[in-house]
Amino acid sequence: MQGLDVNPLLSSTRCEPEKSIDAPESPLSLAVDQSTKQTVSALLLFLVVLLLVYASSFSGIWIYDDEPNILNNNNIHLEQINLASLKKTFFLKFQDLHTVERIKRPLAYLSFALNWYVGKDQVFGYHVVNFLIHFTATVFLYLFIKNSLRLPLFANTYHGSAHTVALLSAIIWAIHPIHVTAVTYIVQRMASMAGMFTVISMYGYLKARTARTCAGRIGGFTACGLSVLCAFATKENSAMLPVSLFFYELFLIRGVSCTNIKKMWPWGVPALAMVILVGLLYIDPSRLLDGYENRPYTPVERMMTQSRVVLVYLKMLFYPLQSELTLVHDIDVSTSLWSPWTTLPCIILVAVFFFTALFWLSRKQPLIAFAVIFFIINHAIEGSFIGLELIYEHRNYIPSMLLFLMPVMLLLKTLHYFSYSRKLQMFFVVSVAVILASIGHSTYAYSGLFRHGLVFWRDNAKKSPRLSVVQNNYGIELMKQGYHAKAFQALKRSETLDRYFNLSQKGVTYHNLGLYYETIENDYQQALSYFKRATGITLNSRKMWLAYAMGELVNGHVEMAEAILEACIDRWPDDHEFLTAMGKVQLWKGNTDAALSYALQARGALTRAVGPLAIFGEIYRLKGNLTKAVFFWQAYRSHRPDSLVAALTLSELYYQTGNYDRLGRVVADLMAAKGARRWDVWLQENLTRAKLHEAVVYTQNPEHLLSVISFSLRRESEKAIESNGLIPDAYSYYGPRLGARSPSFQRGSRTN
Repeated sequence: MQGLDVNPLLSSTRCEPEKSIDAPESPLSLAVDQSTKQTVSALLLFLVVLLLVYASSFSGIWIYDDEPNILNNNNIHLEQINLASLKKTFFLKFQDLHTVERIKRPLAYLSFALNWYVGKDQVFGYHVVNFLIHFTATVFLYLFIKNSLRLPLFANTYHGSAHTVALLSAIIWAIHPIHVTAVTYIVQRMASMAGMFTVISMYGYLKARTARTCAGRIGGFTACGLSVLCAFATKENSAMLPVSLFFYELFLIRGVSCTNIKKMWPWGVPALAMVILVGLLYIDPSRLLDGYENRPYTPVERMMTQSRVVLVYLKMLFYPLQSELTLVHDIDVSTSLWSPWTTLPCIILVAVFFFTALFWLSRKQPLIAFAVIFFIINHAIEGSFIGLELIYEHRNYIPSMLLFLMPVMLLLKTLHYFSYSRKLQMFFVVSVAVILASIGHSTYAYSGLFRHGLVFWRDNAKKSPRLSVVQNNYGIELMKQGYHAKAFQALKRSETLDRYFNLSQKGVTYHNLGLYYETIENDYQQALSYFKRATGITLNSRKMWLAYAMGELVNGHVEMAEAILEACIDRWPDDHEFLTAMGKVQLWKGNTDAALSYALQARGALTRAVGPLAIFGEIYRLKGNLTKAVFFWQAYRSHRPDSLVAALTLSELYYQTGNYDRLGRVVADLMAAKGARRWDVWLQENLTRAKLHEAVVYTQNPEHLLSVISFSLRRESEKAIESNGLIPDAYSYYGPRLGARSPSFQRGSRTN
């Protein structure tokens, strides 16, 4: 079949006059070549099914790369909408100040910024947007498949079954559990949004190429062009979209023939040029292989491994098992064609798939051929020599869009073959319904794992037990839940396994072990040892350098702490945490003027910074201005109600200034935190730890504190006796928990 004779890209741009058409053809009409009732019912079905399948996703928490890309990415924390703020979201803020900022997935980050503007860090809004993106992608995938099946090339072969094929193919794709990490995992909106714009652009191109009016062509190509640009601005792997459109034109619109190949091949050059251009927007060519600095494999080893990864993806797509689906996968690196032995067979098999589709199926079964080619070429970027992680499920969001045409068409042919037996047909229909229900249930259960960090990482640790980063993240969640012994075991297991696909993550494990020794064991020397090892591996982590500097300070190495902070401030001059820490070091040294200067700089870098308030309060206390000291310490405690240092400092200040009523309230808080333990034992246990957490240089005298507390308790007892004849039950007051701030444990992520 020769397909369409008209190619507006290669022939004259003259428009045909409209014939008996009341209104211009809309390229995005939902009622295209089919009744409105049929189309609307399909859309309602998608909405209901997706709401059921992803019902558990709306309460999903922040996971893994969500933190560096959203929670800790100040560039997207919009406080007001203006041109400067919106432009700022387009750029990735590197840890290293001396690295030039580059545009990084601007449309995806802009969407996160708008989510932040509306709801800050409340996850529900992010999940709603992710769901709507996935729903929209499903709708346009249905429309694209249905209209593709009605192309003249197929000579009405699928005209009667186009709706059914499109509906089943789209719904299998939409509810497949492999896409959970592109929908429920918030940060991978990047993948789903790129997929949405990809399928919209392809649908726009299809409508333009089949339009019978000038308005239809203009509208279709406009929608296609805008969607292509949006896809490019969302994620780099959409750069293969021009190549996909090239093959779509050749395979399904023109039809593969020697004549059409000769006409089409010159258009392959601009398609490839566009791929390169998009790559240059995102990647500095001189740093193309920089991603391998922290990789335990070479570019050649990665490319060999990707052939096996593609087969793993196909297995998960056509035989999804919940026991194998997870966020962070473990896979052995192919170090040669024979290690592991499956490497060469997988390379040959992928090549056979590609060239069979390209040279044989393209003439016999062009739709199936295009689905295979589409799958392989859309894995080309993330499966290339670029130094990315080896395997992630969300990378299948775009490539798998057309794969399920094959089983659906096979099902319809089977039903047609057994048309003589109603019972056999019903057997196949019921079997397919059970399979779809099973797939949907797997997606629901998998998505539900994202609701609780401990459950999520425990599941991942079971499925990828050899990966250090997974054990590290599992240990963090155990620590947060108070399972300290199990957390330590997980962190030590992470250290012992020493199996990372990003070598900088080893520093994350050392950092977290340091925090464990510091906050749980109170072994500050061992903690310092781990902090030092962490910064020797993960060079660009601000949290790790800050922990290292404060570890030196707590161990009494004031000069070393000062030197580290000076180097950090030189590297990150606008970081309020380093400036605050340097202010505390200056307080330690007795340089109140220098401490004040650094505290002011910290507030200048971030006006809502809390740490400097304690420095201001301590400076005024040292200078004897107790009124201002009380003011700043109260301001600090209003932001940190769990601060033991603030409570103890204010108790002394209230005692000195005669504000005994407020002293009584602070002592009541301390009583609630102390519980049944003796005052002297409790103070001894918590004073050093509290100072460590907040690094405020104020050495409280336990004996003096006990006398202040005793004074307050006697006074409150006397007041109670005078008013009611009763002694107050100090344990009946439950204020905020003091001295229990969680340490800043750090998850291993791809951005570390």
